[in-house]
Amino acid sequence: MKILQVDAIAISIPLPKPVADAVRLITHRDHLIVTILTEDGLSGTGFTLGYDGSKAMVELVNQIYRPLLLGANAFDTEYLWGEMYRQSIQAGRRGAALRTISAIDIALWDLRGKAAKLPVMELLGVHSRKLRCYATGGYYREGQTLDDLVRETSAVVEQGFTALKLKVGGQSSREDAKRIGAVRRALGDDVDILLDANGGWKSAPEAIAAMDRLEEFEPFWIEEPVRADNLTAMAKIAEAIRTPVATGELEATRWAFAQLVETRAAEILQPDVTVVGGVSEWLKVAHMAAALDIPIAPHYNWDFHSQLCAAIPNAIFVEYFLAASGVKMFDSVLANPMKPVDGYMTPRQLPGFGIELIPQEIERYRVA
Repeated sequence: MKILQVDAIAISIPLPKPVADAVRLITHRDHLIVTILTEDGLSGTGFTLGYDGSKAMVELVNQIYRPLLLGANAFDTEYLWGEMYRQSIQAGRRGAALRTISAIDIALWDLRGKAAKLPVMELLGVHSRKLRCYATGGYYREGQTLDDLVRETSAVVEQGFTALKLKVGGQSSREDAKRIGAVRRALGDDVDILLDANGGWKSAPEAIAAMDRLEEFEPFWIEEPVRADNLTAMAKIAEAIRTPVATGELEATRWAFAQLVETRAAEILQPDVTVVGGVSEWLKVAHMAAALDIPIAPHYNWDFHSQLCAAIPNAIFVEYFLAASGVKMFDSVLANPMKPVDGYMTPRQLPGFGIELIPQEIERYRVA
């Protein structure tokens, strides 16, 4: 399985309408897409969100990672991960560099599944083929009323979801309480409501005070109450409130997650395979968490996470975005997008991750 070719491109897909969380306005989604070809004629695909860094990630592939990969054995994922990490640690260590490594590592695991003619989950060992999903929505939208938010969330429940996630931290805690309270009253107590502040609260005292208001509505978790880098504040919040703290979508490598665990900054970990370092690192994090009975609820990217969560005992959710939310756009370039049924997702049975891109749509949105 010698690697013959490594291709990297960037695409950018506009959102139908801008949306906002606590810290940013989102108008588009850009992605790095990596395709790896072998002398055997097989190909593997991986991708990651760019957050306006996808063009830079293409250059990271061109200048640093492709020379390390060409001619190597595609099955040597652990060795190649270590080489990519060491050779780019001065230029990256986290962020764009690790997102790029993630996309490459995912492509290598996709190749491995195709070579074995098995889904990735069956390479790893299946624990569950039916995975509970939560639907993410509740973004701040210009002109949206409480009635609009209730209609949005009610439509999610009508499709069979028993859990959904809403944004907080972008308005005063009083206003957020009005929003979350309206949803709780409309949906009743049988629906789990997850909250995500996207690091929007500026300090532990501010986050704790906000949660004093919001805990009335029995949230399932509070995600990233403060900036992800401030583990001391995160740990203070986790100790002070009843609601479990969830975090990890921005963390890269096993070492960062070990620090999260050691500082008791979170009760629920959210590794994103496209951020943490790919499948190779995601599995290390998930298995470490399993050894400590810590739940895993990965961020975004259900095309990958459904396969990975199927292979671990401690996954509690797969995140999903309904197309109607107009937030996650990658399905628009897929020939076979996944859709949950009654709030549960069944992983694809195709070899690898089973992703099928639409070439003309990729070209339509290509920017590098």
